[in-house]
Amino acid sequence: MKKAITVIINADIYTMKGRQRAKALACDAGGGMILGVGGNSQILGKYKALKPEVIDLKGSVVLPGFTDCHTHFCNYSLLASQPDLDGIRSIKECLQAVARYVTGKAPGQWVLGGGWNKNIWTGGRLPTAQDLDTVSINNPVMLWSKDWHTIWLNSSAMVALDIHSQTTDIPGGAIERDAKGRPSGLLREEAANHYYRLAPKASVEEYSQAVIQGQKMFAKMGLTGFHTMEGVEEFNILQSLLMQNKLFLRGTLYHNIKALDGLVSAGIKSGFGGRNLKIGGVKLFVDGSLGSQTALMLEPYRNSASLGMNTVPPGELLALITKASQNGLACAIHAIGDAANRLALDTFQKAKDFNKDLRHRIEHCQLVQTDDIARFKELGIIASVQPIHCPSDLDLIERYWGERGAYAYPFGDLSRNKARMVFGSDCPIEKPNPFWAIQAAVTRQRIPADRPSFYPTNKISLWDSLKAYTVDAAYASGDEGWKGTLEPGKAADLICFPEDIFKVKPDEIHKIKVEKTFIGGREI
Repeated sequence: MKKAITVIINADIYTMKGRQRAKALACDAGGGMILGVGGNSQILGKYKALKPEVIDLKGSVVLPGFTDCHTHFCNYSLLASQPDLDGIRSIKECLQAVARYVTGKAPGQWVLGGGWNKNIWTGGRLPTAQDLDTVSINNPVMLWSKDWHTIWLNSSAMVALDIHSQTTDIPGGAIERDAKGRPSGLLREEAANHYYRLAPKASVEEYSQAVIQGQKMFAKMGLTGFHTMEGVEEFNILQSLLMQNKLFLRGTLYHNIKALDGLVSAGIKSGFGGRNLKIGGVKLFVDGSLGSQTALMLEPYRNSASLGMNTVPPGELLALITKASQNGLACAIHAIGDAANRLALDTFQKAKDFNKDLRHRIEHCQLVQTDDIARFKELGIIASVQPIHCPSDLDLIERYWGERGAYAYPFGDLSRNKARMVFGSDCPIEKPNPFWAIQAAVTRQRIPADRPSFYPTNKISLWDSLKAYTVDAAYASGDEGWKGTLEPGKAADLICFPEDIFKVKPDEIHKIKVEKTFIGGREI
């Protein structure tokens, strides 16, 4: 017969409730909530009569489970079973990888994947449909760039999607063309999103199995929850798994703004759902990315006249945020460039009076002018940042932003100005290992370090990095009442590892390996 109470002893527990530490905790094995936290003898004595299951952690360090606050979780899970071009350093090697995956596919069967990054390729030229045609002429191929702002297609895919010389551009996006006006095989921004939705996808069963495996990958890294920026299809997959008791991570989904009218008409507000799946709000884009030079800037890119791309006009942005806020839906706004972050803050300020209780947020905050930093705290806007992007972007920052890099990834400035900050990975753009992200935040260097710390005044403390994955992550989804710290009344979501993270050298944090992950008191 299963015990009604589980007691964990001989642990070094950082509760994250202030600086409180403990050696043991007890949780309700049925509901998975923490009943008591304290010393070994105190907790064992208190619950001895209930004959609890006792788990001896033999000195392991314990923290609340981490939540990755910006993912494309279902797509990450699916792409893990598809061609992964991340880190490949030439078009030729990418084509070789695709060729291996195409082998054995039936003619006409689609090949989807991603991760290619022309910024690290030798030569650095943009790829074309003709490149992909050399390895796949009978199978449509669709490959996302690493930053998920550009799609690379072969000719077969363009035929299947009816993309040709007379095809008009999609508002907010572009179909790249060659000198003769023919589509080159590259789709940017909203054009990429539009045609991606038209491409055949994995079956529901294939997608569901991939998400189950994705949960296991997250749990092994110490992630017990995720916030995902996805759509109706992904929500349906997650909801189906929830109904089958196969969704064990804590998921919060932000729908694309295109779903706003449907959500409003159904009366769905932020927080709708349960503890394993809920609606966080809606996701909007106001610009593109640094790598593609479509991030919206106050001053032109270096050696360019371009200010980037504004994907939603300011008036329309205000109308959307106002409508969402009035109807109880928090907004998560993608903003990379300094002009984009200022536009997002300005628009939140104009719409702020409509609902002060919603957990509005700006995603990425990659370049923020000094004058705008304090506004996050003043307006109550959450800074949702991805520290792992910082070391990946160092060369691009210097190439395109130059001295403005002093304002890039301003974790320290945001922290000093008391902004509430949460950490994410933006996976599958980056790997979701939280310890890699924490190291990036506290060192602002690559792994291994190959240069001095990048504007070290914007480092953030280890403590604040942990808060961003736990306490503040719970706040961002409106869940601070039941998770984020290890104390009575909170979920027994916790992770265990052998090293005391506060004693690990900053440049070795990425080496930490999670031994055990518990969600609701159950070891995953």
